[in-house]
Amino acid sequence: MTGSVAQRKGRHKHRKVDRLTGAERKARLIQRRQAWLGQWLALAKTFVEGLLGREVQDILGRSAGKWGDRAEQVAVGASCNECQRKWRSWFRRNGTYPRTLVLEGLVVGLLVPRLRCACGGTVDLTFSVFAPYERISPELAERLREVLGLGMTLGQVGALTAPANGGPLAKSTINARVLEVARLVNAFHQGALAQVPGVVLLDGIYVTVMEPTGERFVDARGRSQARVRRQKLCLLVAYGVDPTSGQWWVLDWERAKQEDRESWERLLERLRQRGLTAEKGLRLIVSDGGDGLAAALELVNLGAGVKHQLCVFHKLRNIWRAVKRVLVEGQSAKEAKEARRQRRRDVVKAAAAIYQGADRAEILRRRDDFVTKWAESEPEAVATLLRDFDQTLVYLEVQAAAALRGECWEARYLRTTSGLERLNRRLREMVRRVVLLHSAAGLEVRVYLTLLRAGELLIPKGADWLQVMENDLAAA
Repeated sequence: MTGSVAQRKGRHKHRKVDRLTGAERKARLIQRRQAWLGQWLALAKTFVEGLLGREVQDILGRSAGKWGDRAEQVAVGASCNECQRKWRSWFRRNGTYPRTLVLEGLVVGLLVPRLRCACGGTVDLTFSVFAPYERISPELAERLREVLGLGMTLGQVGALTAPANGGPLAKSTINARVLEVARLVNAFHQGALAQVPGVVLLDGIYVTVMEPTGERFVDARGRSQARVRRQKLCLLVAYGVDPTSGQWWVLDWERAKQEDRESWERLLERLRQRGLTAEKGLRLIVSDGGDGLAAALELVNLGAGVKHQLCVFHKLRNIWRAVKRVLVEGQSAKEAKEARRQRRRDVVKAAAAIYQGADRAEILRRRDDFVTKWAESEPEAVATLLRDFDQTLVYLEVQAAAALRGECWEARYLRTTSGLERLNRRLREMVRRVVLLHSAAGLEVRVYLTLLRAGELLIPKGADWLQVMENDLAAA
């Protein structure tokens, strides 16, 4: 027994030999693909035509070869184009007509059932498998919107969803399905707010987009191309914050060329009409202190008691910029640059420590200490700190009022617009991927899809963003 085991251990393992060349293996792979595609087409055709046949049978209420009783007056979801009757007993099968339908991965040729009325007119009926005049299945349209929500370009989407037996969908075809979401965007901008936050962060996010000029040119390969130009665009964003739960979500946005009073006023007035008021729970607006927004807040009445807090982060960033360059004899340019960077860190660190005070009295004491230390060497930084300093402490009043109501509002939700930085990164990434936006509606849809997929819009907890969107589209 031991000898036989030793003998088996000493045997060399048989090495399998590949008797096909690379070219032969590739040729057989192509054959398999063709056979698979043919079977898949036949299966898809049979399946879809079976669905259409069952829908016709449900409408008529009888199987093929049976006539209806005209005395039965049962209305169905179809009507005669001549006599306008909707009674199924007057309808009968009238052969089929050919059409194509693009599914996910396939272009299928179908025979679609027809109906005729006893009066001689044709019967207009709607199938659930495809919409009238549509060559794309609802499942594929949903897939197109999903992939666009991931930030792909129209060309990338076309290549990714190209049928196995056909070329990629035209960009205009894909774009038309995506622009169906524009209905949801309009409803989002006009509908009442589902939840009014206690705090709203307001800021402008700048993105650079490529817009067509309307001109065309011939490139080096002889192709006619649309000429485009870079265009800087500002998205004015209102970000809601629930300080008790820490939940963040986008309330609305407005496209603008700059952060001027008129643009901010449009956004604020729309938010007010949608329900953003003190009466419904709004307590604090946080912004970077721009003149355009300040002027708009004077014009739009959001209710009594709504406070305006200047962003502490922007205050510290302005102090960073105000730190002057100190030239030391004998320093190289690199050493001088590093010295200034270190000095900026020291000054901003000391300024940030001011806002770590436990209460207003301690914060003011730390402010005075900062002024005493840096007034002589950094007068511009000190002046920047003192400018509108009291408006960076408004959050203390709001905190105290919340405490009287038995609520704990953390300072991190009340004194900066830093929560918008994450949103800023997402939108910039989307613009970099897309490169070219052909219309304002296209930009609106892209922003909406990006925010929805990223969880920046208010949807039911645990819900899938794509399913929420498709359900809303069906309801619309």
